[in-house]
Amino acid sequence: MELLRQKKKIAETENKLKQQQTLYEAVCSDRNLYSKQLIEARDEITEMKRKLKILSHQIDQLKEEIASKDSALVKVNADLVHVERDKESLNVEVSGRKQELEATKQLLESQRAEERKLRKILAEASSERARQKKELEKVINERDILGSQLIRRNDELALLYEKTTKDT
Repeated sequence: MELLRQKKKIAETENKLKQQQTLYEAVCSDRNLYSKQLIEARDEITEMKRKLKILSHQIDQLKEEIASKDSALVKVNADLVHVERDKESLNVEVSGRKQELEATKQLLESQRAEERKLRKILAEASSERARQKKELEKVINERDILGSQLIRRNDELALLYEKTTKDT
């Protein structure tokens, strides 16, 4: 009986031992699993820290790039404002020049009309001069004719006078 009890105790103890071994193996298996998960988590954390560092560096670079682009944009906007002002002043100048051109065109047209008028007057004066020149030549011819007639008449008179004075 005692032996039976002891065998029973041994069987119970062996059962407990098997249970404890099973539990121990389960705990070891869990520990290995958790250890593996811990290593993976640490590796993942290390990878995340590395990625975070890379992203942080990229963010800094992007911030610098944005700042430089903002600066360039401000400069471009300032240049654009300057160009717009220049354009506006040039438009005003072009408008003034167009008005000057229009006034000059009108002046040129009036001067051309005046020139045509003067040319017409000049042509009329030239034809009048030519007419007067012909008339002058005619008068000179008449004068010459009359002068020669006068000389002949004077000669005739002188002859007659001589005849009359001789006769007397």
